[in-house]
Amino acid sequence: MRYENIKTVVLSCLILISLILTWTLWTYTPTYKKMDNSPYVDDVKIGKTKMLEDHIQPSLILAHFASAHKGLLNKDMDTWTNEMKKWSISDVVRISNTSFERPEDFYNFVHGNQTMEILYPTEMPLSTFQSMYEVKGTMPSGAFDRIILKPGQADNVSQSVRIYFVNYETEEIYEANIKGFNEAAWEKHYKDIQSNGQDYIAFKREDKSVLFLPEQPTPLQQKSYKQEMISSDKFRNALFDNMKIVEENELSGQTVYNDSKRMLELSKTKPLMAYTNYEDADQNVGIDKEGAIKRSFDFVNAHAGWTDPYYLTEWDSTVPAQSVTFQLHEDYYPVFNDDDLSKVTLQSSGQNISDYKRPTFQLGKLSDEYGKKIKLPSGEDVIKEIKAREDFDDSKLKNIVVGYELQTEKDFTNVITLKPYWFYKYDGIWYKIVDKAEQGGDKDGLE
Repeated sequence: MRYENIKTVVLSCLILISLILTWTLWTYTPTYKKMDNSPYVDDVKIGKTKMLEDHIQPSLILAHFASAHKGLLNKDMDTWTNEMKKWSISDVVRISNTSFERPEDFYNFVHGNQTMEILYPTEMPLSTFQSMYEVKGTMPSGAFDRIILKPGQADNVSQSVRIYFVNYETEEIYEANIKGFNEAAWEKHYKDIQSNGQDYIAFKREDKSVLFLPEQPTPLQQKSYKQEMISSDKFRNALFDNMKIVEENELSGQTVYNDSKRMLELSKTKPLMAYTNYEDADQNVGIDKEGAIKRSFDFVNAHAGWTDPYYLTEWDSTVPAQSVTFQLHEDYYPVFNDDDLSKVTLQSSGQNISDYKRPTFQLGKLSDEYGKKIKLPSGEDVIKEIKAREDFDDSKLKNIVVGYELQTEKDFTNVITLKPYWFYKYDGIWYKIVDKAEQGGDKDGLE
């Protein structure tokens, strides 16, 4: 009897131990040691993350009067972009443009008396505007390149300003209601530009379309910056998921990184990089045409790739390879360079970015060494210069702007100089207008 009791106690102990071990196994959470040299790189930052509206800025803001045109000074551009953040847009609808009986009627609507005109350097989808500012409701499918503000055309007097999104090329107009910018605010800004703005002249082409240029000579200061190179490791770690499978090859004039799906080329002769995603380049289905600008911006933002003020200047909506360009600006003036050292360019195929090209430097400390002021010719003199070119065709003249040329030392190191010039886009190519005393009067083409 005593023996049976002992067996019962032992068996009970064994069962209890078994239950404890089972419970321990079920509830055990191991402590993992974090591995060094992880192949996946998180939170790579090249520059800063930004908002989309920080990189889509107007190129010109005009107030039109009965017999004059005035432009907002570049130094006051921030005032307007901050004003636009207060707007609330609603009820956007496409209105017919067939009511214009003559070609000039459309241009009179856009540039007529008591009109404010906000111009952008390229057309963009209406949905892009909705990504930046408050727009209630659904935006129609379409594109615009300027905003028109007119007073006195709504039922409510306190909210009587009307806003129009206009595509200058196709003459399409989209009308909307606007809150946060009533007639009193419109009149204030209109009169401010009248009193303090710069005089502009209108160059009318044969098709009645208009280009606006500053009437008086424009004085701009030549500037020089210290060139700060961005580490190639930052680009490499930002653009590849797994560095353990990335191969590095030294080719003529460049270093190439490749993982069979992506390739990063870093030039040894110029501060430039080119990235290609072969996997996404083959995706030609489900193309989101209107999302290309936002998609391109988000791609750069994902690795905090904004180093300097790069603003949207071009959207090529060609399907399937859409191209988006953000161009360096100085005091809201575009910066040009024939080696593409002033552009961030991205291409979309399918729903993703397939190509990405940009400079591998950023502007550093401003130097006073080359701070001379240069007085650029008047708008009228510039028009005469352009029209004097052989076989001039004004239908090929798309734009005329004041800007800077980015000039580097021969070895692309140390100092970057920004020199002011007039630039014009003719037959798809940007040209700079050079003073007669400079380079024997030659005019350089800027691709």
